Amino acid sequence: MPTRKPGTPPKELRVYVAASFRHKHGVRLLCARLRELGWTVLDWTEKAVPPPGLTPLERRQWMDTDTDGGQVYAFCRDACLGADLVIYYGASGQDAGVEVGLAAAAGVPVLGLRGPLEGPGLMVHGAVSAWADSAEALLDVVTKLGDFARGGDLPDVREDPAAHAVCQAYRRRCGH
Repeated sequence: MPTRKPGTPPKELRVYVAASFRHKHGVRLLCARLRELGWTVLDWTEKAVPPPGLTPLERRQWMDTDTDGGQVYAFCRDACLGADLVIYYGASGQDAGVEVGLAAAAGVPVLGLRGPLEGPGLMVHGAVSAWADSAEALLDVVTKLGDFARGGDLPDVREDPAAHAVCQAYRRRCGH
């Protein structure tokens, strides 16, 4: 997934949700809402589908080894590197942490949604551009980023520090 040239206005905004497989249902609901907001969702939940009839242990092994020739891994890696925004859906494990790290290293803004009992580790905390404490707050930030990316004003840091931080990270990435 190529990145957009600096200063090029987005035709579509692409988002990826980094999350544990155990959050699959919640991620699907979030992705549906993101699509309603006009985002293109780079959706791993459509790719990570184990064959039917496996036991829970076999499904876990299938997910951990990506027996389809690395297709799930390649999709997720490319999505994290090419998205306009990566959302960390917490609390999630090491795979989501790696995805957040890939995105942050590529300059992709990362918006974190804290799990209800989560205290993210040092690396995830440092890689996230801003945190939201609820799904509603997260969707508000995503809406403001979409407006900004399409030519709107930068949110005021005093009124919405999370939206300001994510829009600033987007600006650095895209030269917007």
